[in-house]
Amino acid sequence: MGGQQSFRETFAQGGSLLQGGPLFNRERAEKVLKEESLAGLIVAEPLNVFHLTGYWPQLGKMGFAAPSMALLSADPKKPVALVMPQFLHYYVYADANFSGGVEPYLYTYRAVSGTAIQGDYDEPAAGALHVYRDKGDVPMGELELRRRAAVEAVTERHGVSAEREFAMVKAAHALDMTGGRIGVDHMAVMAILESSPLSAAAVPADNTLRKIRLVKSPREIELMRLAAQANAEAALAAAGTVREGATTQELRAAFFSEAAARGNAGVFMAIDRMITEVADFEFSDGAAFFVDCVSSGWHYHGDFARTIFLGEPAGAMRDATRAMHIGWEAIRERLRPGLRYSEIPPIGQKAVRAAGLDFDIPFSPHSVGLTHTDEPGQDGRPYWVKDDLTLEPGMILSVDCPVLNTGIGGSAHLEDLSLITADGAEPIHTITEPVIVV
Repeated sequence: MGGQQSFRETFAQGGSLLQGGPLFNRERAEKVLKEESLAGLIVAEPLNVFHLTGYWPQLGKMGFAAPSMALLSADPKKPVALVMPQFLHYYVYADANFSGGVEPYLYTYRAVSGTAIQGDYDEPAAGALHVYRDKGDVPMGELELRRRAAVEAVTERHGVSAEREFAMVKAAHALDMTGGRIGVDHMAVMAILESSPLSAAAVPADNTLRKIRLVKSPREIELMRLAAQANAEAALAAAGTVREGATTQELRAAFFSEAAARGNAGVFMAIDRMITEVADFEFSDGAAFFVDCVSSGWHYHGDFARTIFLGEPAGAMRDATRAMHIGWEAIRERLRPGLRYSEIPPIGQKAVRAAGLDFDIPFSPHSVGLTHTDEPGQDGRPYWVKDDLTLEPGMILSVDCPVLNTGIGGSAHLEDLSLITADGAEPIHTITEPVIVV
């Protein structure tokens, strides 16, 4: 993807991609669920709900735990179910005009208070729908009419439940997910399953979900292109503001501002080997340092690193930046399906040695997506541990190329994002020179 788009063009393109329904790679999900003998998934973490439905739960942004849930059946003919508060469907979800593939199941509250919160097999009556009261002084506008019609259409199909657990059970029945092994990502879902009339067994599914996210759908790849391009442009624009006497906090603020101007939200920025947000120092003439910039657009992440020379650097810094560039170019030519993570660093390190250069550069691969490191870890571990993954078409790959040496007059790093294709790899943002001279 080359050239700059206006904010309006980028926003329109991203919004159109998002409105297309569930973002995830359905074929990939079907394969992973079959391999892990799962009848389906029930997720409540906002990131996972978004990935399966295209909707990031509004209450999740506000600190509420498990306000919405997404259900994915192993049967590819079934739609994704979205359990959510009725008012949020009216007030937020209906405005997105999603094109399909997701079936909402709404809940309000118990019409009669004082009943048991968990363990009810017979669903109690639900409270009334909540919409704005019409005073009738003027005709209702198009927005209100559309919102009410959306709620009416859903409640005509499925009614409305008294609590989220009853809506979840109703959705599970509709998706034939009443038994077997169900992957879950939240303790609330596990608790609801255990107290429900369903005979399904809950199993942790964080790694399962990471396996699904590893291989992107075509629409995810396009969203990644938008996010990565905006991130790279923001990083380069911010780098152009570096001057003697400017500070690291001013540079970080410039990157976050430039990212926002392009529709991205700043996540973090490493400057000269430091990521902490409380350190601040001034740049001086002759400084040589790297910036590693991460921001997200439509919740997908860009990851881009370059080295900045403020004036004339030490001679060793020119060699260091040349070494990381030589190694990365050698790796780029070899990226293709079937290559293992463990095979990537030696390619770059061998090229550096062949050039007669002696620097410690890890050339570390990681997948990027809805998080900076969006990939499965080793199976069977209670926490994430790096795995030696094999490249597959549809992965978005970063290879970190920081120079891990001191006493060279500065710091250096180089990082781009590549899409693994059927027979190789291609960048998903404009590739620029490894060094920025200001």
